[in-house]
Amino acid sequence: MPIIISNDKLDIIKKHAAEIFPYEACGAILGIIEGDNKTITAVFPANNRYKKIAWDKFEIEPKDMLAIDKLSRAGNIEIVGFYHSHPNYPAIPSSYDVDASWPYYSYMILSVKGKEPGDVSDIKSYLMPDKKNKPLIETIIIA
Repeated sequence: MPIIISNDKLDIIKKHAAEIFPYEACGAILGIIEGDNKTITAVFPANNRYKKIAWDKFEIEPKDMLAIDKLSRAGNIEIVGFYHSHPNYPAIPSSYDVDASWPYYSYMILSVKGKEPGDVSDIKSYLMPDKKNKPLIETIIIA
C-alpha cells in the first residue's frame, strides 16, 4: 500500500524531527484508506514519553494518544500509523521499533542529522505485520 502525503504535511514532520534533534521525535499520521492507497490528511506531532533522555526509542504520551484518537473521530479519518525520527541513524526499523510496533499500522521513519528540516536525509515507511516476519517497506508518494 502506498502512502500518499503532501509536501506541507511532510514538512510538518520534518520540522518536528529537526526541532527535537538529537532526540527522537514522534507523532501520528492520519487519513483515508481507499483500496491500496493511504492518503495522509492530518499529522499530529506528539510528545515522546522519554522526552530528552532517549535518542533510540519513543513512546507517544498517553494524553497525546487520546488527542490523536479524538482527532481521528472528529475528522472521520483513520489513524494510518505513526512517524518517528532516528537521530544520526538510518531510516530502518530498529529491534525496539519492531518489538514495540502494532500490526497493520504504517511506521514512517526519518533519518535526521541536524536541527534544520533540510537535515532530514531519508524517509521510509514500513508495515510491521508481526514480530516474526521482516518489516515490509511501503512506497511514499509525495503529492
